[in-house]
Amino acid sequence: MLVETRQEITREPVVFGHALETLVAEAEVLAPHTLDALGRLGLVPLYPLEVAYPVEVWSEAQRILVQALSADLGTAAAEFLLGQRYAERAQRSRIGSALNAHARVVGPERTLMRTARNLRMANNFIDAAVRELPGGKGWELIVKPLAPFQGLRRPCMDPPHFLRGALSRDLEAAGARGVRMELVEHDAARGTATFHVFF
Repeated sequence: MLVETRQEITREPVVFGHALETLVAEAEVLAPHTLDALGRLGLVPLYPLEVAYPVEVWSEAQRILVQALSADLGTAAAEFLLGQRYAERAQRSRIGSALNAHARVVGPERTLMRTARNLRMANNFIDAAVRELPGGKGWELIVKPLAPFQGLRRPCMDPPHFLRGALSRDLEAAGARGVRMELVEHDAARGTATFHVFF
């Protein structure tokens, strides 16, 4: 009798190279020691990057860039600014310009509803759910790890203010006016963040 053994295939949380390339492009305008720190991670803005990287590389690159920006701003404001700059650069990329053109056609509300899909253009671990707030005056956006990545020792999540900066800039590019995105809950242990979005 043949006994078949099955190995469980586990997915690793990764960030795609084009997303990291967009993020580290911001280092060019920062201090030289920032480029050195990114180089130690194997990220050199002038050279093409790999197809994908472990989430830890993404998180460390964000930390380095936020630290370089936060001397004058504070951490939350630096994360927000980095998120905005990331979104602006992404919108100018080949993939981003196509997504941006589509977002302008479908408008900000449908762009918001497609947040989960848009976030997964950069990584394989983030999920998002959107629902209209009571009274139709805005939306609730919950960002969390996909089911296979929930309960990891180190949760997979972008800093919430980075997300707030990037997503608000994406909604503006889709045609929203006066975007206001408030962080109402953040659970670092579970890797979740809840935002209320108004425009």
